[in-house]
Amino acid sequence: MTRVRPQQRRALETIAIEHDGHRFKIGVGREFADRRELGAPVEVFINAQKVNSLLDALACDGAILMSLLLQHGCTAADIARSMKRNSDGAPASVLGLAASLLNQTAHPEGD
Repeated sequence: MTRVRPQQRRALETIAIEHDGHRFKIGVGREFADRRELGAPVEVFINAQKVNSLLDALACDGAILMSLLLQHGCTAADIARSMKRNSDGAPASVLGLAASLLNQTAHPEGD
């Protein structure tokens, strides 16, 4: 698969979340489909509250890998389905939570 590089200018949606007692900021970069509407997600950013910690580094690295998957044609739904889940179906990690959010932003109606 060939990588499709994102546009130089794109929208970034950022939310603050808490997972397993740790705080994170998750950003989803989306290209502009036209001047009024946003297109599909093309990149993900995750930062832990404690910058430069091991947790922050792992979250950032995972986000980079998810971004590369998106840019190589993998869908947000495939990424979300591939992540580990707890017995109750909830995401087991912040990466799984980010993948679920990514999928929701790709399909806001729940498709």
